[in-house]
Amino acid sequence: MREFEGETVGDVFGVDYGAWLCYDKGIEMKAACGDFDSVSKSQKQALLTLDIPIYELEPMKDYTDFEYSLSLVKDYDLIYVYGALGGRRDHEYLHVQFALKDPRIVLIDGSNKIRKVEEGTYIVKKDNYRYLSFIVIEQAVITIENVKYPLSRRQVYLGDAYLSSNEILEEQAFLCVHSGSFLMIQSNEV
Repeated sequence: MREFEGETVGDVFGVDYGAWLCYDKGIEMKAACGDFDSVSKSQKQALLTLDIPIYELEPMKDYTDFEYSLSLVKDYDLIYVYGALGGRRDHEYLHVQFALKDPRIVLIDGSNKIRKVEEGTYIVKKDNYRYLSFIVIEQAVITIENVKYPLSRRQVYLGDAYLSSNEILEEQAFLCVHSGSFLMIQSNEV
């Protein structure tokens, strides 16, 4: 979230310190949630003045603030998540695990866009990212066109490292996942 400088499209849900960052940047939220242990007392008070639903969670719980926020967007087709990468490594790995479980989740920071792709066809827009990589989640078959290193119905396996650092040649690539699933990462040099 710290790196988000664009305009928002769709509904925005602020989670814990992310709610404060939205408030501070003037980003209108549909709701906010968290135990708010990452904000100061004055920041929390400012959030509580907002005319939106605020879901204040107990600090001692068996789920994370982010996990709770997913219950608020269960009917959404796509969930863009800012601020989930590059901070605490334990939180970052948990967010990637959530993305592995739910292909609607797209994790974004200043240099990366990460999401799970399952069986189906996709148009992958370049969106100012230089690299396009795939991490095999389960044995799969993939076709990818309009990239520097195209593949046609290639059988791939867990640990196949050659699926990293590909490049979209023009503005978009065509991807077909014939079977299996991948973590798709679009990235730039940091």
